[in-house]
Amino acid sequence: MINIFMIIVIVIAVWWISAILYLATGMGKWFYHDILEWHQPNNKEGFDGCSYHSICKYCGKEIMQDSQGNWF
Repeated sequence: MINIFMIIVIVIAVWWISAILYLATGMGKWFYHDILEWHQPNNKEGFDGCSYHSICKYCGKEIMQDSQGNWF
């Protein structure tokens, strides 16, 4: 019998695997980019002394990388 703990573990595992697929291949763009607003850079175009700048390869928006490596 599957209890609630097993269901939560399965949901988290599926979510984690799909996030890895998005980062590696772009699959799941509708969720990770459009809803969670995770951006993927084309390349690092410039550095202003604090953060790198780039253009998102999905939406064309100018994005910046903070000191922890996150693009926003």
